[in-house]
Amino acid sequence: MKTLFPILIFGLFFISCETTHSSRKLIRNNSDFDLSITYNNYCCPSDSIFHLAPNEEVYIVQSQKLGNHPDELPNSPCSISIFDTVSVSVNSIIPYSFIGDFRDEYRWDESINGKRNTVHSCTFTITNEDIIE
Repeated sequence: MKTLFPILIFGLFFISCETTHSSRKLIRNNSDFDLSITYNNYCCPSDSIFHLAPNEEVYIVQSQKLGNHPDELPNSPCSISIFDTVSVSVNSIIPYSFIGDFRDEYRWDESINGKRNTVHSCTFTITNEDIIE
């Protein structure tokens, strides 16, 4: 029993040093239109379909990884990979088209919060300027 106690203490210390690093991609609808968004991630081929009313938002990607050194972990870019597909359709009688570009890194707002446990958030905001008739 005496030899088990130091091993248990060392194991608890090692587990307590583990940190989490989350990555999230969010689409926010700041337009005046109801939207349907279809997202297909190349690594996990299953379509996700979301309905977004005006002023609603949805996370299309959420991931979490463990690591002890958050500064050494690379952050994935905010833009959508060239292998992923995102299509946006406007729920309207009038034939509107979405012209926003999810692959344009400058269209995404990026924030990184936390020190020990980090959260890397990317937000794409759809506005009326992204939708044409």
